[in-house]
Amino acid sequence: MWGELSTALLVGLALIFYAIAGYHTILIFLGLRMTRGGPKPFDKGSLRNPVDLPVVSLVIPARDEEIVIEGALRCADRLQYPGELKEVLLVEDGSHDATPTIGQRMAAVLPNVRCLSGGPSKGKPPALNRAMAHARGDVIGVFDSDTRYEPDLLLRVAKYFHDHPDVSVVQAVPQVINRHTNAITRLTYYETRFWFQGLQAAKERFGLFMHLAGTGMFLRRRVLEALGPWDEACLTEDLEYSLRLAQSGVRVGILDAHVWIQPAYRAADLVRQRERWWSGALQVFARAARGGFRVGRSRRERIDAFLYTCSPLVFLVSSLLSFGSLALFAVSGSVPAALAAWLYGFLGSQLLLTPLVLAETALTRDRKLLWLLPGLYWYWTLQLVALLRATFGVIVRPSALRWHRTPKLPSD
Repeated sequence: MWGELSTALLVGLALIFYAIAGYHTILIFLGLRMTRGGPKPFDKGSLRNPVDLPVVSLVIPARDEEIVIEGALRCADRLQYPGELKEVLLVEDGSHDATPTIGQRMAAVLPNVRCLSGGPSKGKPPALNRAMAHARGDVIGVFDSDTRYEPDLLLRVAKYFHDHPDVSVVQAVPQVINRHTNAITRLTYYETRFWFQGLQAAKERFGLFMHLAGTGMFLRRRVLEALGPWDEACLTEDLEYSLRLAQSGVRVGILDAHVWIQPAYRAADLVRQRERWWSGALQVFARAARGGFRVGRSRRERIDAFLYTCSPLVFLVSSLLSFGSLALFAVSGSVPAALAAWLYGFLGSQLLLTPLVLAETALTRDRKLLWLLPGLYWYWTLQLVALLRATFGVIVRPSALRWHRTPKLPSD
């Protein structure tokens, strides 16, 4: 009897998790269909409408980024935008390498660059808050030190805000570089593509909850002043700020432009990166729950925000139940329990990545991509390890949570 009840419970929970995964899968495929072909060429002549070009402050927080920081500042210097309307603020956050030295040297030769340094490292959110006291822009752009972009990016931003006065925040679409390095970088590439070219693009189209990427985002200054500073206690300041934007009814748009970011290159770095992400996601879910998920301008946005912010719990419970199903099969020999275990392990956690890998294989006729499918189990295992560590930290040692950087490779 208990075996039958346990099997029924597992199957029932599986149906709930598959419904959530199916919902996000549908949004992803709709978004990928909307964004296929990539960004359209930008018509600079459209700025003669006329478009009022705002003053833009680009903020780049950096700690121990000597490998990439000069490239970040030179990339910003190449932007096609009037010099008197652009400033670049490098916020040096207690580095132990040559980052502050490089920053000061670049500030001396590039007229629009300022280097703000001083004090021990406190993490990205405090660095962003420190920059706001010095930024003079009507639009604030936030970039990680490894992010790269095309020279027309700011012109696209100015045009977008001019054409969409009701939108106060716009996010460029992240793309992963160096994706052919190894299996981790390839899977991260597909994950990022799924998330932003698929899920977030569809969410914007249908007025659902939008998650900022943490880099390549632009905010009107008045919104930042109304919502207050970045939360310095949260490890995913982008998700926390996304929630506050939705709670206040602020509209977030997707910019028809790419920015290029670096992935984690090693398993240990991926686990540490995702541990921080999962820790922050759990923090945000707890805050959203305390507020009753009163998010956005409509009921569907509130429901979507709940489904999105509860994703760490869905992943954690579904993964643990996968092992529970295997244990039940070992004890009772129940075939439904064994089937549930397989479904939890493969579909429940990787339903969103498997179809894209298969589709990419068919489109490119590159059968080597099929070797990524077994890698999904490994990727799932790394993510699960990171989530378990994050859950332990949030519950048992919340005071020990720290913001950690992910190692980078040299980039121009």
